[in-house]
Amino acid sequence: MSKKFTITFGRECGAGATNIAELLSKELGIPYYDKDIFRMVSDKSGVLEEFFHVNNERPGNNLLYKIIKDLNPKVQKPSLGKDIVSPDNLFRFQSELIRELAENETCMIIGRCADYILKDCDHVVKIFVCGDSESKVQRMMKTFSLERSVAVERIRDTDKQRKKYYSYYTGKTWDVAANYDICLHTGNMTIEEAAEVIKCYLRQKGYI
Repeated sequence: MSKKFTITFGRECGAGATNIAELLSKELGIPYYDKDIFRMVSDKSGVLEEFFHVNNERPGNNLLYKIIKDLNPKVQKPSLGKDIVSPDNLFRFQSELIRELAENETCMIIGRCADYILKDCDHVVKIFVCGDSESKVQRMMKTFSLERSVAVERIRDTDKQRKKYYSYYTGKTWDVAANYDICLHTGNMTIEEAAEVIKCYLRQKGYI
């Protein structure tokens, strides 16, 4: 690697972002972090891992924060007080770990508003992975052995939740192209082709 960098993946459910990250990890030899962040932040914070799973990509419920956007949970240090397992505080713990990962190693981070959390950091490549409805449904059915109706419902509910989560913690719209460096439509390309597009961009920027 020419220099340290971080790739963040925003993604629609079923679009294949994890598959792309897995392939890039093998080909470039860099780690990617998804739900294993829960275990890592649990070890670091002492908060049970189950709390992070339960609140996975779910917006908080701080009504005052919703009204006054200056009260951004990301910029505050995690609390060790009575609100230690509140959604906002769990987000702060995750944000702290994501910044540490980006500072200390070349890596990829899937979801969890990582693009926004690292917006003031250097050498961050922000990617959004999307797809047409049919390609996403087919991938979910194949990957998780789901009935079509279940796959459709899971995609709808997951993307709705991710959109709310991103909006709550960033004040921005999750699926707007202007938030990212690269937007990939995996209904029009294979996972291998998507990985090649990313590698081409990394070469152009001098990262690999």
